[in-house]
Amino acid sequence: MSTLENAVSRASDEQKHAAQSPVLCVDLDGTLIKTDLLWECIILLLKSRPWVLLLTPLWVLQGRAVLKRRLAERVAFQASMLPYRSNVIEFLNSQKKNGQTLVLATAADKNLAEQVAAHVALFDHVYATEPGGNLKGRAKAALLESKFGKAGFDYVGDSKSDLSVWKVACGAYVVGNPQLVNQASSVTTLKGVFAVNPPTLKTWARALRGHHWAKNILLFLPLLLAHKLQLQPWLMSFIGFVLFGLCASSLYLFNDVLDLHSDRAHPWKSSRPLAAGETTIQTGLVVSLLLISVALGLSYILSTSFGLVLTTYALLTIWYSVQIKRIVLLDVFVLSSFYTIRIWAGGLISHTFLSQWFLGFSLFFFLSLAMAKRYSELLHAEELVKSGNSGRAYHPADRELISALGIGSSFSSVVILSLYVHSQEILALYRRPGPLLLLCPVVLYWLSRVWLRAHRGELHEDPVTLAIRDPLSYTLAAIMLVIIALSVVKWG
Repeated sequence: MSTLENAVSRASDEQKHAAQSPVLCVDLDGTLIKTDLLWECIILLLKSRPWVLLLTPLWVLQGRAVLKRRLAERVAFQASMLPYRSNVIEFLNSQKKNGQTLVLATAADKNLAEQVAAHVALFDHVYATEPGGNLKGRAKAALLESKFGKAGFDYVGDSKSDLSVWKVACGAYVVGNPQLVNQASSVTTLKGVFAVNPPTLKTWARALRGHHWAKNILLFLPLLLAHKLQLQPWLMSFIGFVLFGLCASSLYLFNDVLDLHSDRAHPWKSSRPLAAGETTIQTGLVVSLLLISVALGLSYILSTSFGLVLTTYALLTIWYSVQIKRIVLLDVFVLSSFYTIRIWAGGLISHTFLSQWFLGFSLFFFLSLAMAKRYSELLHAEELVKSGNSGRAYHPADRELISALGIGSSFSSVVILSLYVHSQEILALYRRPGPLLLLCPVVLYWLSRVWLRAHRGELHEDPVTLAIRDPLSYTLAAIMLVIIALSVVKWG
């Protein structure tokens, strides 16, 4: 056989193989990516132009296809920032190399779907929702059957709505749990499974910032410094600790939903469960609403004044997440106030008087820590800050100013502490206040060490959270307790 005949023969064999090999159609939401583009658009609008969402009821009345198009037209969508399923992408790459025809078939808006397809650079065709028809379930099944014939394509999907498509497909690739796998295999040939691990308790602990509950220990500080030993105030403070934790976790979750897109570009925030797609936007919002409802409802039953403070904290935090965090300097002042609010709440719930000296010290002390946190973020995410996608309004050159203000706040807090030691108010609590002056170098040393680590690029988290994991911080805390004890006990 001649060379030409061999070439013709090989081409004929490849055509036969292609004819026998079905087209591979792939879903987008929950399948190719771990998220849902409709919710992605809603969150983008909620953060940038929340008033536009007031129009959604009108769009819903015109159909889901119109809703998706109107949302897509009003957001700055970036396909490169989505959380893609790496195992699905690897599989599609291998199929593409084998000459398989790949089709993106999705209920997402076509404009967004085409941007995703362009970013992935794997698909030969894109079929998606356009005004006039929502391409989901039976509508998608009918379209794909008309394009490729019954059993003329394989389909990769992730939800029960895809069962209609699998019924007319040659085979099913399932992204999902065992129950969905069983349902798909009952209507067509099961060709592959991409397992999806549901969120674990550890995942939710990370999403709810369980380690940040340690900040709520500040509610016990008024009791400790007032030397109250009665059981009831400590019990009330413990209940307040739990309610404050639930409220704060709810707000952290809500903040992560709003910061979803900037977090995905951040060096370490990209590993947060919502940003990484380990849990969905919808679930995050539901859990957040549930937790804050429980926390605020029980807080008013416990104490009206405590309930009002917790409500103030919640509203201020939401305002911070939506707007204040993008206002230079005001963001760190508000951020530092969250710690002082915890101390204030602790004083109210335990009926403990708070000294003006103490409140002044806490304001400057926590302002320094807030500045250190912002300085660290500017240091580690310099490229993100330059691109304007950090969710903040700072410039890399602002680091020097932030550092100067933060270190100045450190010294201011220690000056207030030293003045308090010499005040008349302290005589009501301490028999020998003189030793309390030793607290000043201990506090200043700890703050200086925080700033040293920040300048070295070793501060990768909230300084208060760092203290929880730092053995030296516990040693310094023990030294401070000894100094306080020496001041309380009468000598001789």
